Amino acid sequence: MELTIGKFAKAVNTTIRTLRHYEKIGLLVPSKRNELNQKIYTGDELKKFYNIQLLKSLNLPLYEIKQRLEDPEYSFKEMLEIQEALLLDKRDKINMSLGMMTRIKALLNETGDLTNEDFMLLMNSIRLEEDQRKILNRYFSIDTIDAIIPKSKSQQIALDRLNMRLLSFFQAAIHNELTPESHEVQRELKEIIEMLPVPLEEFYNSNNNLEKQLGIIKAILPVNMTEFLGEAIRVLFNSHHEGKGE
Repeated sequence: MELTIGKFAKAVNTTIRTLRHYEKIGLLVPSKRNELNQKIYTGDELKKFYNIQLLKSLNLPLYEIKQRLEDPEYSFKEMLEIQEALLLDKRDKINMSLGMMTRIKALLNETGDLTNEDFMLLMNSIRLEEDQRKILNRYFSIDTIDAIIPKSKSQQIALDRLNMRLLSFFQAAIHNELTPESHEVQRELKEIIEMLPVPLEEFYNSNNNLEKQLGIIKAILPVNMTEFLGEAIRVLFNSHHEGKGE
């Protein structure tokens, strides 16, 4: 087989521009010329081209493909194992992103509309759930963590509704210049905490001090809300302990 660049591009379903780029970086360089002094591609280039496409399908960048094709001692078995791990990780991230989109769309169907800020806050809340689980693991049992940040889709929808309520209320409270100790804020915060599928006393009577519990909440929320909500929770917890005479 001996083909000029145009015919070779057509034969392998690529573009002349791509082949010229491969030649420029030394990845695929035609080894012969015809009687008209035109560069031609032979069976050797065809084989190498398909090897390049194979490695590209494994998500390798061109510079790394060039290095590996030029190194006869390179272990393709090791490369496959590394790339498999990378692709599995990428698949997990894609699945996580798709799951996040499904949950946001479900909430959107219920509420009818969300602001751009609401979208960002909720998506970040969902995106950081695994990090939140690690933080909570320092303070609560696995069963409690699974109740706060559930794995099942039906329970996740309830969590998303609760997050939306919390975020929306405290955004409005800050905007309307309410104070953390105001009756409206304290009443809403208590209602939200009581809606969590965890015994209320497990929050109030944790063996950890209040600052650590506030640290958990702060790690979950956007920066502009942490101080306000942190103070609101402090007031609520202090009020609870005072009411019990502690």
